[in-house]
Amino acid sequence: MNLNLSAKRASRLAIIAIIGAGLAASAKAETLLIDFGNAASFRGVTVPNPDPKGHFWNSLAPGNFYAAGSLVDINNAATVVQLGFDTGVGTDSFNGPAGVTSAPPTAAQIAATDIDTVALGNLGVKEAAMDFAASPGGLNNNTRFQLQGLDPAKKYTITLFGSHIFSDDDNTVYSAFNNAGYSSLLASASLAIQHHNSTDNAPNLPNRDTVATLSNLSPASNGILYMQFVGANGNQGYLNSFQIAGSVVPEPTSLLLLSSGLALVFGYRRR
Repeated sequence: MNLNLSAKRASRLAIIAIIGAGLAASAKAETLLIDFGNAASFRGVTVPNPDPKGHFWNSLAPGNFYAAGSLVDINNAATVVQLGFDTGVGTDSFNGPAGVTSAPPTAAQIAATDIDTVALGNLGVKEAAMDFAASPGGLNNNTRFQLQGLDPAKKYTITLFGSHIFSDDDNTVYSAFNNAGYSSLLASASLAIQHHNSTDNAPNLPNRDTVATLSNLSPASNGILYMQFVGANGNQGYLNSFQIAGSVVPEPTSLLLLSSGLALVFGYRRR
């Protein structure tokens, strides 16, 4: 056995393990799942915890304020994240992806919720998808809420699912801002929440498999992201559920150390 080569191989493995640990630390993320609507809201349903995918949800009644410690992450750990609305907001499940629902919704209605549970990933849970937050209706349908208690040192990705039929607007626009005046736009995305059938062109096909994603979001220095949704033409918008995930951005010096370690590994290989 060539002891010199064995020692070099062991050194390479040790360096790779260190680099892997560094990358894992730099990518550490906190993920929350938010469902708008619960058993206490109008025609709402609470997501069972854990859900069929093994994740934990926060089923919220739209309009209420949720303080630090009341929201859990995907693994059921308490968080400091808070959520509260700045505008009026409606809530229901009727004409969502379950179609006609009662108060309270029945088990059969929940089972009839028309979504692709695989395509929607973590959001693909029927109890989370069937109910929704809705714009209040009227002259101004900009529906606004704050996500507080976020880390300004992190970058956040928000994945949103909206689904509703017989809506005045086919699309809902989701936006994130970093100021209380909702004027400093960070990102925006439009999502088709309904589709028209080919027989009579009625808008009676709910979105079942598509999400909108807002990425690389930096909260304001006070740790707040200001969220808004509205119909694409100013009519009512809909938001059934969303996921927020925040990850630490590695410092430049950390990236330099990681790249130096990789160079060292490749340097060994060239010998």
